[in-house]
Amino acid sequence: MEGVILLKIVFWSNVRGQCGTTLHLTSIAIIQAMFDKKKVVLMENHDHLLNIESCLVKKGRSDMVMESPGIYNRYGLENLLASIDSAAPKVREKLIKKCSMRFAYDRLYYLPHSYLKNRDILDYQFDKKLNGLLKNLESYFYAVYIDTFAAESMSTKNILDSADVVVVNLNQNSNVINHFFSNFSSLRSKAVFLLGNYYPCRYNSIYEIRRRYQIPENRIYAIPFCMEAAEAESEGCLASFIGRNYLEPSISNRDFISSIYNAYKGIMDYSAASKGPGV
Repeated sequence: MEGVILLKIVFWSNVRGQCGTTLHLTSIAIIQAMFDKKKVVLMENHDHLLNIESCLVKKGRSDMVMESPGIYNRYGLENLLASIDSAAPKVREKLIKKCSMRFAYDRLYYLPHSYLKNRDILDYQFDKKLNGLLKNLESYFYAVYIDTFAAESMSTKNILDSADVVVVNLNQNSNVINHFFSNFSSLRSKAVFLLGNYYPCRYNSIYEIRRRYQIPENRIYAIPFCMEAAEAESEGCLASFIGRNYLEPSISNRDFISSIYNAYKGIMDYSAASKGPGV
């Protein structure tokens, strides 16, 4: 057992598919699992084609059974939500393993969605059972990473409220930045900002954004676009890409790896500060 307070880290964006949210979350979780050797668990409260699983898995699931009229599998977030509260303490760890995909020497767990699902029911169950799920996970993991976005769903508000830190993913588009600070300023008090697909410029540089919106230096980080990281994400081999490049990155990947590492350290420092001494 990990035996520490669970850090609840939520990656969020006010726009979908433009800021690298899932890439950033998965890369940072891989670094923590592989190189800081912490046991972490990943999940999302939405069902998108491009998700955490698509970053980590190349092929179809090997333990799925096709039966008419549907698809049945033995794991998934829905199964864990339905079972973990009633499970005896001695079998909870086995249940978590059964419901998860595991990577990075069994230190990175991912709770995928079952193929037997209803989105509205999942959102309702996630909202009602989130706090209990997090309580059950804290004995086994150092941190939980949740991928979510600005949507009118029951679970999103609960997820954001429960977070120790909300990693707000933006880009340099003025409309995206202004939309966040005009509509979601309540998140600022526990936000760390990532500027995805970053490129040097004058008007919306990281320095200008910090100045304009009064963001402390240790709570905003720029993540440049990296073609090889994007290809690894789309091919389901992001863990291999991070593993190969983290200690000795190639020239073309050096800025991305360095920026992801700096963001990781900043998020961990802020998360630990929010928990207080002993984390």
